[in-house]
Amino acid sequence: MTLADRVTLARLGLMPVIVVAYLALPPWLGFWVVGWTCALAEYTDLLDGRIARARDEVSDFGKLADPFCDVIYRIGVFLVFLLPAGGTAFAVGPDHLAYADIPGQLVILAADGTAHAGLLPWLPVFLMVLREIVAGALRAMSATKGLVLAARTSGKIKAWVQGVTIISCVGFPAVFFSESLWMLQWATAAAWLCAGLSVISIGEYIWVNLPLLAQLIDRKPLKETPKP
Repeated sequence: MTLADRVTLARLGLMPVIVVAYLALPPWLGFWVVGWTCALAEYTDLLDGRIARARDEVSDFGKLADPFCDVIYRIGVFLVFLLPAGGTAFAVGPDHLAYADIPGQLVILAADGTAHAGLLPWLPVFLMVLREIVAGALRAMSATKGLVLAARTSGKIKAWVQGVTIISCVGFPAVFFSESLWMLQWATAAAWLCAGLSVISIGEYIWVNLPLLAQLIDRKPLKETPKP
């Protein structure tokens, strides 16, 4: 395994760290730990390709592992952001954020009877998950027929915006040491931007690769060799 491949796989190892830190640590500490860990994960996404090209170590494994690790890491983070950080962040109630002002986030009732809002609304996250399922299914079906679907610039833009969204959503509460309504509003707007780019990128992905997908549909299955 090359150095570039190890850097790529590091994102898989960082994702559980992010999940545990977000859920288990006090919010004031968890936001800092998650923010820096996500920044490190995003940096590995930039670094692995440069290392592979500089060391002439571009491999088929790396080409497959890079998008796989990206999806597992980012979707895992987006899913955990549906829950309140540390179980106590963004309190909702008479003396806290008004329930009517929460812009689409899930509000979770804690064991002590207090209510807390998650960081991201569920619907744009659902759309992002659905996009990755469709893209993964198309890649898998194409691979079984020896076809390779071309990646698109829109997919790279989508990934970049997702990275900025992840870091900023935890970065604002960390830097300002507060849990304000505008932070949830920002997270909501950024999540919907990511969802919109996800829909656009999968639409372009399908459109550009229509000739290959047509081959996939029209190609007849191989005839079984008769047994002697």
